[in-house]
Amino acid sequence: MTKDLEDNGITGNFHYDKETPTGTCAVLVYDKNRTLCANLAAACKYDLEHLKSNMDALKNAQIIYSTSFFITSNVQALMEVAQYATDNKIPFGFNMSAVFLLQFELKNVLAAMEHADYVFANEDEAKEFGKIRGMEQENFDYAGVAKIIAKEKKTKQDVPRYCIVTHGEHPVIVAKYTPGDADAEVKEYPVDVLTKDQLVDTNGAGDAFVGGFMAMLKQGKDIDTCVKAGIYLSREVVQRSGCTFPDKFDFTA
Repeated sequence: MTKDLEDNGITGNFHYDKETPTGTCAVLVYDKNRTLCANLAAACKYDLEHLKSNMDALKNAQIIYSTSFFITSNVQALMEVAQYATDNKIPFGFNMSAVFLLQFELKNVLAAMEHADYVFANEDEAKEFGKIRGMEQENFDYAGVAKIIAKEKKTKQDVPRYCIVTHGEHPVIVAKYTPGDADAEVKEYPVDVLTKDQLVDTNGAGDAFVGGFMAMLKQGKDIDTCVKAGIYLSREVVQRSGCTFPDKFDFTA
């Protein structure tokens, strides 16, 4: 696996647990809807010493990204990386990842999110966060919750936070808040709707969106371009079975 990553220009610093097998996941797709059943196994056994021995890998980082899932792996490691991003003024992206993490690990989610400059959530996670913050669930206001998330406590007061909420075929909502401003700014980005025949498998759509977004961010592109790249890449992955992409991309901002 490491060789495959290297062939694609990716350096993988993996922690190996000698006592626990690699995690597995069964994916069930029925009528183009999917559900996952996971055995996390070694994914829950991340060793803090592995992070400490690989901190040099962060020194050249231009962007740091984590999901809330890492809370179940090693919350201390997550917080050390988040703090490193703050201390070194490195943009930090953070994904809410799953409703159950908001329900059972809210304190840790909020603690990590304080360091985040870019917070990603899908419609279910956004709605759960809104519920936590007392928002009405009927006729839910996704733009409103995006503003709430963007305005949550933040360590880096000199740069804005962007909250990006994806919602399937509905427009992507982006709320931008700079600490000290009166309110957050909100912008919506339309999504070209696929036909029923084009939609094959929604696995990986959210991760693909973040991947496209971060790829443009790394290149110094503006938020409009980042969001459009995320929409493009997520649109590509759902038209294929499994988390696969075309050999060539034709994305233009």
